[in-house]
Amino acid sequence: MSKLEPIDNGVRRFRPGLMMALCVLVLLGGGWVIFQRVQDKQSDTGSTSPTTKTSGEIKKIREAPAPPPPPPSIHPLAGKRRVFLADGCLYRYQELSFARDLTGQHDYPGAVIRKKDPCLWKFVGVPDKENAYRIFCADPNFPELHGHNLTYTRFQDDDVPQDDHLPFVTLRDNDYCEWQVREAGPKDQYELYCLSGKGPFEDASLGWTDAQEELSSELTTATLGENGTPSWWILPEGKSPELPRRASHLIVMKRGRIMYEDEAREDFEQHGPKIFRAKLKTADDEFERPAEALNYVELVKAIRNSDPVIGHPDFPSLLGAGPAELLDGTASLERPDSMFPFIIPLKVALHPHLIHELTMENTKFWKNDWETLEDFQSHLDESDFADGRVYQGTRFTYIFVSWDP
Repeated sequence: MSKLEPIDNGVRRFRPGLMMALCVLVLLGGGWVIFQRVQDKQSDTGSTSPTTKTSGEIKKIREAPAPPPPPPSIHPLAGKRRVFLADGCLYRYQELSFARDLTGQHDYPGAVIRKKDPCLWKFVGVPDKENAYRIFCADPNFPELHGHNLTYTRFQDDDVPQDDHLPFVTLRDNDYCEWQVREAGPKDQYELYCLSGKGPFEDASLGWTDAQEELSSELTTATLGENGTPSWWILPEGKSPELPRRASHLIVMKRGRIMYEDEAREDFEQHGPKIFRAKLKTADDEFERPAEALNYVELVKAIRNSDPVIGHPDFPSLLGAGPAELLDGTASLERPDSMFPFIIPLKVALHPHLIHELTMENTKFWKNDWETLEDFQSHLDESDFADGRVYQGTRFTYIFVSWDP
C-alpha cells in the first residue's frame, strides 16, 4: 500500500479517549462549584431575618394610633418680619422703621412710622415665655445695627429722666428688652407690649405719636402708652398688607338725631337728594360731591356677589330684606324712608383710608354743617366685612362701596 493512501479509506472518525472524558468531568465539576459560590453570596446579601407576610405588617401599621401632633410653638413669629401700623388712624399701612439723628436728646436710632421705607426686624423668642420676643434690627443696609434691640429711652431734662413725657422707642445694644405679642383679632394683627422697664412704661403698649418733642424733623415716631393699644400687622419678609379696594360711591345712613330733620325732609321733597353733599379732604386734595337720585336696589343687586361690605350689619336693607330676597321678589321694594339711604358718587376711585376729614352738609340750611369728622380715621371699622370702608359718625353711618353701574 502506498504511503499516499489513507488507512481509513478517506473517512475521518472522532474517537474520544480516556483523557477527553476526564477533562469533561473536570469542567463540569468546576462549573458546579462556581455556581454554588455565586448562589451563596447572593443569599448572604439578602435579609437574614425570616420572611413574613407583608399584609400583616400593613394591617398593624394601619391599626396603630396616629402619633400625637407636635405641640404648637410658643414663638410662632420667630424670624425676620415687617411691621406695619394697622390701627385706624392717618398713618395706617405705614411701616415701622428707624431714623438716625432723630433727636438731640440722644444718639440712638429712633423708631419711626413712615411710608416706602421697608425695614426688617428679627423676632427672637424668649425661652420659656410664650409669645415673648426680643426684637432686633435686621435691615440689610445697616449690618452694624443687627445686634441692637428695640427698647425705649426716656425723655431727659438736665440729664434727669422724665416719666411725664412720652419716651422714645430706640435701637440700643446695651439694654435688654422683651416684648409680648398678643393677637388683636383680624388676621396677622397684633398688639405689642413692653415687658421691661420701670414705672409707667412697664407693660405699656407700642404706640405712635406725631407730637414728640425735640425732634430733628417732623416725623411720626413710635412711643409707649399712646393712642390706646394700637394694632400692628406683623408679616413675613417681602410681604405687605393688602390695601382695601377703592371705592366709587358713598352710601349715607341716618344713625342718630339729625339737626333740623323736619326741614331737611321738606327740602328733600322739593329739591331732591342733590341738596345733600359731602366734603372730603385727603392729604393731596379737597373736593365736594352732591348726592344723586341713584337706584339703591340696583346697587345692591350689582355688588351682592362682588363686594363683601354688604354683609356688614350696618349695610342698609329694605324692610329688613337681604339681597337674596330682593332678587327673588319676595320683599317689597318700597323704601320705608324716602330720604335715606342716599348715594353720593365720588367720581374718582378713592381709598377711603386716605381720607383725613369728611363733612356732611345740607346746602339749603343757613347752618348747613350737619357733621364734621376731622379725625375721620379714628371712626374706622376694621372688621373683615367692613374692609376699612365703614365709618361711624354721631349722626350718620358712612359706607363706601365699589360699584360700576
